Amino acid sequence: MTYIRYSLEKYSGMKSRYLCPECDKRTLTRYIDNDTNIFLADYVGRCSREEKCGYHFTPKMFFEKVVYKFDTNYVQKTKPTIQKPQKPSCIDSKIMKSTLGNYNQNNFAQGLYQYFNKTHVDAILKKYCVGTAKGNKTIFWQVNRIGEVRTGKIILYDAKTLKRTSNINWAHSKLNIKDFNLKQIYFGAHLLIDTKIPVAIAEGEKNAILGALHYPQYNWIAVGGINMLNLSKLNALKNYDITLFPDKGMAYKKWTVFAKDADFPVKVDSIIERADLPEGSDVADLVVSIKRLEYNNSPKGITEQMIKINPVLNKLIEKFDLVYE
Repeated sequence: MTYIRYSLEKYSGMKSRYLCPECDKRTLTRYIDNDTNIFLADYVGRCSREEKCGYHFTPKMFFEKVVYKFDTNYVQKTKPTIQKPQKPSCIDSKIMKSTLGNYNQNNFAQGLYQYFNKTHVDAILKKYCVGTAKGNKTIFWQVNRIGEVRTGKIILYDAKTLKRTSNINWAHSKLNIKDFNLKQIYFGAHLLIDTKIPVAIAEGEKNAILGALHYPQYNWIAVGGINMLNLSKLNALKNYDITLFPDKGMAYKKWTVFAKDADFPVKVDSIIERADLPEGSDVADLVVSIKRLEYNNSPKGITEQMIKINPVLNKLIEKFDLVYE
């Protein structure tokens, strides 16, 4: 069995993420020597912002740079100790359920109200186990099919743009749970009960929610990033009718390969790839663009555009108490 000497550090909260030399974001995962448990140089690692940054400085590149010979066929002399897999940790479901509401204090929910009916939005957020945290933040809980809560991803959004405005935090870190063994699952995994309902997979929880609001024929689930979808995870869903909704560009190419290599038929939707949207656009960008176009073509939207051209029109509307038809 080949022993991998240098590997990326396992995620253990933001303390295990470092400033990327390329984009200066705290998104760099560093390589560690598994023999000595010591990091290589602080620039040897991979940035998680693959589409927007793409920085990746490998151990091989490092050793070539410092003139040392990098032995790619390194084999451990002694047989490694095989440890029994540790059971994933969970969070009390009562904590999760207590957050499912207060959406008037949730920037993400407030942003969704711009495009969808409030009652519908609230119902979808509860269905997908989306909670509210202090400071108008959103918690995307990861719950499995038997109701176990693995963790929750905490994000602050701008209510107007629906864009993320803070670093990601985690519920298990905020709760200060000691020796927490994190094993992430698909966001929305708790909905995978009926195999007859088609399943859509997106990159990022926000995309799953926007997808569920606009394309309700699917059970939407999400992975946290482009590299968090792999063949193992995909093949675990072989009993379902699966359609991938990758971001435009690199993700579309990468996920198309996964679909071809899967052990069962997997569809890849190309609507985002074909849309007149910039590289890196996702399901959320597509749905928002559709809702904005619908509004601009509505009587109210058309009237607002006319008022911008001729502000006097607004005085006429108010004087004669006109209504949109």
